[in-house]
Amino acid sequence: MGSSAGTYVFLKYGWRAAAAFNMALNTFDLAILLVRGPHCSRYTWFGYEGGIEPRKSVIEERERLQSGAENGDQECVKKGSPVSRADSGD
Repeated sequence: MGSSAGTYVFLKYGWRAAAAFNMALNTFDLAILLVRGPHCSRYTWFGYEGGIEPRKSVIEERERLQSGAENGDQECVKKGSPVSRADSGD
């Protein structure tokens, strides 16, 4: 836990209360991570700015393909890529 709160709870209320307190802190940590979302920049705390895809390589490939399509570069759009599969209706 890294603070005197855990020691205080253990000494005053016992190991079960300390374990419950630790589990509550872990649940709070997990909730903050889920609210923060994947692929957030360093100082961003809320929001899914990178989408909900768990793999960052897929997000980067999708952004690269979209920027290539906006610039009119047809060589950037590869058959079998995540964006072309989703757009083709297969």
